Amino acid sequence: MGYTSLGVLAQAPLTLRQALQQVRANSPALRVERLNINAAQADQTTANLRPNPVLNNQTLIQLTPTPGAEAVGPFGRQRRQFWLQATKEFDIYNKRQYRNRFAEANTNLATQSVAETERNLLFDAANRFLDAWYARIQLSLLQRAKANVDTLVQLNKVRLKNLVITNTDLTRTQLISDQYEIQTRTAQQDLLNRLNELRLVLATTDSINVAMNDSIVSATVINPLGFFPTVNASADSLLRLATTTRTDVKVAEANLETARRNVDLQQVLAKPRNEAGLIWNPQNAMPYAGVFLTIELPVYSRNQGEIQKSRVLQEQAGQAAALVQARIRSEVQTSYQSFVTSRQNVDRYTAIRRDADQVLASVRYAYLRGATTLIDLLQAESSWFDTQTAYYQTLYTYRQNYVRLLYATGQINSY
Repeated sequence: MGYTSLGVLAQAPLTLRQALQQVRANSPALRVERLNINAAQADQTTANLRPNPVLNNQTLIQLTPTPGAEAVGPFGRQRRQFWLQATKEFDIYNKRQYRNRFAEANTNLATQSVAETERNLLFDAANRFLDAWYARIQLSLLQRAKANVDTLVQLNKVRLKNLVITNTDLTRTQLISDQYEIQTRTAQQDLLNRLNELRLVLATTDSINVAMNDSIVSATVINPLGFFPTVNASADSLLRLATTTRTDVKVAEANLETARRNVDLQQVLAKPRNEAGLIWNPQNAMPYAGVFLTIELPVYSRNQGEIQKSRVLQEQAGQAAALVQARIRSEVQTSYQSFVTSRQNVDRYTAIRRDADQVLASVRYAYLRGATTLIDLLQAESSWFDTQTAYYQTLYTYRQNYVRLLYATGQINSY
């Protein structure tokens, strides 16, 4: 399968931004995680409900009539006692309010957890996109190198016919072309593999391909860095940005707030329950009315275990939040320094790459005029290929570090 057949994999190659947009819209993992928000909202509805009133009825029939009641049937008023009681639990300690506050905190935690899941999914998708992009770059570079050698093979066939070179020179050139052919086939398969991995992350069955900037393949662009992202902010400003906007920070803060509200809820649940109501109680044709009152005596169970557990969870959430802050500092500093270093390396390799192009052009010109040997030309070709490979590897690392910086600062969610 040649490069032309690979080009029909997608009519419109994806950019990184478009790939991340597809992840947000199509990711099954995100859809599953978003259902946690709906479940938390359902718990919030439950927490906001008031207790139902309770209606109790007791009816007693006098089986042996008292003197004077013999003529009355067994269901007559004189031989019947009727008890009707309506009661309701009264929330004098605002337990419903505390339950609702705890449920609201859980809903916020679920929302922030979805954002954190999205951040990790986008980071994975971005790296897979870059893997596919680099695989396409490698394939393009190999095809370009093979095209150069194939041109030389055709030229050497003519020169051999004219007895300018030996058959060994032609064979040596053909061997290099064959090697490039094998490497090209391997690169084609590698590109297909990377695209399949990217398709899986994007949750799509459509054919896809990744966009490749003209600055990567066009030798007329002197400074390809102009086509790639830059970061003008300082490390300190990026650190402040990360500590306020990263989704794992918000998850840690939401988890800590949930733990605090759980402590408040468990403490108020230790308060005794109480019920009050009215009684209507006709007894043997004599009407009675009264009130009903129930007060729980907190002698044995005062919710001690749940209160203790909630405090442990609060301490755990606090330590987890501190750990997140420490990890952020390390990740931002590392990713920023790696980004700066890789950008400097790209700057250096841009000049080296330009020099390699000039050297190859000079040696090829000299070879065509008979001023140098085939060995010199092949060495120049090999040096050119190694330089191009190192340049694109550096460019690949630079893009990886940029994505890692977006991830570390939390800006990949809005990329």
